[in-house]
Amino acid sequence: MPEANRTIIDARVTKEPKRTTELIGFALSDCVVEIDAEAAKYLRVVHRTALELAVQNQFGIEIGGFWLMQEQVQQLRRLPEYYPAGEAEFVRRAVEAYLQAQLH
Repeated sequence: MPEANRTIIDARVTKEPKRTTELIGFALSDCVVEIDAEAAKYLRVVHRTALELAVQNQFGIEIGGFWLMQEQVQQLRRLPEYYPAGEAEFVRRAVEAYLQAQLH
């Protein structure tokens, strides 16, 4: 076997497969949100919006819960677009803090 072919074969054999983890969704649960006081007043509307966007029993009644899938997370992240410019940043921070707390 020529040297060049052996190198290509060796590279294919020793190359590790790519491993990727992709978030599909998560169930909403009670959580503690760490956030500044200015953005905290928007948490109630963020939570209510998340509940409205969530899919109940996404994976069947045995698992239950209200699930936010990637599409609903993207929609929730668009919530600041519906607020005046002076409030949009606070809403954005509230959304991100809420999502962060839900995932931990």
